Amino acid sequence: MIRSGDKRERLMEAAKVLIHRQGLAQTTLADIAGESGVPLGNVYYYFKTKDEIASAVIEEYRQYTVEKLRSLDESERDPKKRLIWYIKSLATHKEEVADYGCRVGSLCQELNKDVTELAEKADGIFAAEIKWASAQFKLIGRKDAADAAVQLVATLQGVSLLGNAMKSPAVIGRQVALLCDWVDRM
Repeated sequence: MIRSGDKRERLMEAAKVLIHRQGLAQTTLADIAGESGVPLGNVYYYFKTKDEIASAVIEEYRQYTVEKLRSLDESERDPKKRLIWYIKSLATHKEEVADYGCRVGSLCQELNKDVTELAEKADGIFAAEIKWASAQFKLIGRKDAADAAVQLVATLQGVSLLGNAMKSPAVIGRQVALLCDWVDRM
């Protein structure tokens, strides 16, 4: 049970954990309340519906992604090294990904079964990653920067899916190494 921080923060952390582990459809507000230690009646003060909390989770993922990429741009001058760091970030969570899949990818896959505002919002996270990766490939001098960016993000999602299906962090680690080598050889 999540106990630290204010109630909204605890609800958000619980929602992220449960949505990732069991999916949005299977997660109830009561589940989130129980995991967070916040009484169910208090949940409605912060989030009126499950869609509202899902939207907040998606927005937090989007902000995290955008900030992570912006910070990387500011801290590393070499676009190849930025791309390699981006790829390696998957390996830092390979056990979690092998157990439950990619947080964003799994949520997007679930939400896109029905075209909704939430699905479009979640898809925007990948759009931001592709835009960033395209800029990096362009700086490297790739004429096909946009295609290379889509290939990279799609491959990382495929690696996440396969690693999860096989319950294998080793598969994820090996494919991350191969992708880093691909970028390094550019």
